[in-house]
Amino acid sequence: MIDPRTFPSSWEFCSVGEAGDAIVGQQRSPETTHGTDLLPYLRVANVHDDALDLNDLATMRFADSAKERYRLREGDVLLCEGQSRELVGRAALYRGEPEEIYFQNTVIRFRSHSEILPEFALIVFRAYQYSGVFSEVSKSTTNIAHLGLSRFKSLPFPVPSRAIQEAIVDTARSVQSSIDASLSGLASLTHTAQQMPADMRDLVLLGDRPIGDPGTIDSNLSCRWLLAADIVQPESPIVYGIHQPGPEVDDGSGVPYIRGQDLRDGYIATGKLKHTSTDIAEQYSRAQLATGDVLLGIIRSLRVAIVPEELDGAHITQGTARIRPGKDVDSSYLAHWLRSGAAQSWFRSRLRGINMPRLNLRDVQLLPVPIRALEEQVELAQLLDVASEGLEQVVEDATASTRRLRMLERDAAISCAYGTVAHAITKQVAPDGQRGIAQLAMSRIKAISTMADTTPKPRKRSPSKSTARKKVTLQSSADSARLLAVLSQAAGPMTPEDLFRDLELEDAAIDSFFVVLRKLSQAGEIAIERPNDSDVHIERIG
Repeated sequence: MIDPRTFPSSWEFCSVGEAGDAIVGQQRSPETTHGTDLLPYLRVANVHDDALDLNDLATMRFADSAKERYRLREGDVLLCEGQSRELVGRAALYRGEPEEIYFQNTVIRFRSHSEILPEFALIVFRAYQYSGVFSEVSKSTTNIAHLGLSRFKSLPFPVPSRAIQEAIVDTARSVQSSIDASLSGLASLTHTAQQMPADMRDLVLLGDRPIGDPGTIDSNLSCRWLLAADIVQPESPIVYGIHQPGPEVDDGSGVPYIRGQDLRDGYIATGKLKHTSTDIAEQYSRAQLATGDVLLGIIRSLRVAIVPEELDGAHITQGTARIRPGKDVDSSYLAHWLRSGAAQSWFRSRLRGINMPRLNLRDVQLLPVPIRALEEQVELAQLLDVASEGLEQVVEDATASTRRLRMLERDAAISCAYGTVAHAITKQVAPDGQRGIAQLAMSRIKAISTMADTTPKPRKRSPSKSTARKKVTLQSSADSARLLAVLSQAAGPMTPEDLFRDLELEDAAIDSFFVVLRKLSQAGEIAIERPNDSDVHIERIG
């Protein structure tokens, strides 16, 4: 809990509930999400740190009375009521665009009283989120922490004079603008460095030439174009692997197998490999791996990796194709070709399916491959290895710099809200102290809060039995099958929020929802991954 004694001595403080009006939004239900007159609203996925993502807005119906209550006004601060524990309370400011938008009950809306600048409130709430204040008071249901409206409203809120608030806002805005510019530059650098390897491979392996027809010779490239099916060892055709690997065999007797999600950009993530039984592995002996085999993801991802020595004898699933180069083809050279922009585009043009796009093995077999003399293949592969490693180092350095900037952003927010910067600004703006002005602001806040508390509120009508809606929960194996069906139909990995929404569950089902997710994850039927510090992705396995 934040200690008000850490605030500058000339400041006053009140509760968050006294500093402004805080409410949660409208609950989503089947009755509000179908039909006409649907309006856009913000949910947790739209509220990022100091930014609103307006690219993916969900819609639902709002009654006339609800429109007045849940429509956002410029200057409203929005906070994530439910999130992972480290991200609960993530806050952003609504700046008036789009003009008409509402919010869901997973989001808290704080509308500051006239004595509190909205941007100052945002600074305070970001500091609370960064310093762990929100996390400390939150309560968890499985891996989701809930801030809770009443707990949020009871937190202390600092009240400096208006002049000090304005100075803090100006300083924080200037610091944040510099950090944002640096982060944007690093993001651009990272994107360029990540895109360059594919272009570089095109330049080295193709020059300005297009992909050739199989069976032809390109004298400009000094290569023959052959089908991928014709460059593998005769006894080892291109194959995919195990259909149903069964439950995890963790007693030391299991055979490791590589799933699509284990393939990374140029390597295999070995930390979370699953294991199947020796009986199942023997049934798919034709797909057993050997050192130097080249793997290609054929469902959703088109990632490429070479099998290292420690995975000799491992297996793959049906989401991965194995290509075992013949004696005249270098594994690293082939992997670079498969990762080139030209080959990746060739594959993408042949993907089939909407929800789960995939390649057929026939497509992989028909890929034209430029075959040079083996010595030249090795030389070009080594050249590309060095260049790729250099670009990977650029990405790694940019990522480390981004991480340091994020830490600076965190420290700056806390310092500006009530830390060192806030103390320095207070002394500079009011060297003799402005406690009297802060006290006057506090008296106005208290008066406004008292008036709000004594305003008669409309009586709530109890729903009749005939109109009461049955709550949806997850309990049975049939419910697990329904969840798996939604994941199977998805176009890609889903967030917990989107999966919960598509299942049309009530908030009361949150506990059983995560119990089912945990059981399915332990059974190896779904994968739960964190691609970064803020997101969680769920996808069905197999």
